[in-house]
Amino acid sequence: MRTAAPSKRIDEPIHSGFLQYAGYRWAKLAILLCALSIAAYLWHDPVDGPNGGTWLGYTLGTLGAVLILWLTWLGVRKRRYHSRLGSVKGWTSAHVYLGLALVVIATLHCGFQFGWNIHTAAYALMMAVIASGLYGVVVYTRLPSAITRLRDGSQREAWIDEVFELNAQAIRIADLLGPEVHRKIVRSAENIRIGGGLRAQLYGPKTPKTAADADAGITEFLTERLDAVKARLTKGFDPNATAQNTVMFMAGQLVAAGKDEKEAQRLQQLLDVLSRRNALIARINRDIALHARLQVWLLIHVPLSFGLLAALVAHIVSVFFYW
Repeated sequence: MRTAAPSKRIDEPIHSGFLQYAGYRWAKLAILLCALSIAAYLWHDPVDGPNGGTWLGYTLGTLGAVLILWLTWLGVRKRRYHSRLGSVKGWTSAHVYLGLALVVIATLHCGFQFGWNIHTAAYALMMAVIASGLYGVVVYTRLPSAITRLRDGSQREAWIDEVFELNAQAIRIADLLGPEVHRKIVRSAENIRIGGGLRAQLYGPKTPKTAADADAGITEFLTERLDAVKARLTKGFDPNATAQNTVMFMAGQLVAAGKDEKEAQRLQQLLDVLSRRNALIARINRDIALHARLQVWLLIHVPLSFGLLAALVAHIVSVFFYW
């Protein structure tokens, strides 16, 4: 009997992150590149001082340019799921560590000489791209686990459906408690805010103060009414409170007590429904905020990367054609 050969060798734990890929292979390579660059910089002693125009400056500049172009290719590689050029996790690991190595390589390339020119502009853009990339590393190593814990196996769409169902349930209960309660619950449903623009996604939707005050007053209103009903139910019958201590009066008291019990049950049920609904809304907005923070850095990182490519081209052209 023949057994099928494994299709792929597993070189790393299944749950290892991209920073630990292949036993920190790319981190070791980045450290080696930085060490060699620093050693060459300390050994090199040009007459005019370290600068981008020496042979070492050209060497480090070429290395930095090649790294920038190669790292930019990650965006293309991530969309080629059947590529044989390595895994996305491996490319991401290389992107992070070699991107950090650029700080050392590019700084030594220019010999710490900065000014108001296209060369320094390209350097500044590179640093901005690296800084935004570092933010991306932080959020991608922390937020996915926070999202998983928040969702706990459920989905945002299911939460939203439940919010609609709880709203309908709250209105049905409010109908049994009178027009005033009904109006307050309908107004509360209209004041619900989920998601919105970029700011609302990142920090939560901003509810108008009047709406927030009205919504907060609903719980207080229902709680006070529930306390009043409970007070009537727990208050003992005082035979001296009335001269008509008859069977008919007792029957009326029993009927009133029955109504109070039903009202108390409905009020408590309505409070529970509103509490569950509000907790779900907060959970949904928290989930939206985590996802927005996971993606918003790309709105900065990607445009800066294209700006860096343009500045890099201008830097190279100016060096070779105008110097």
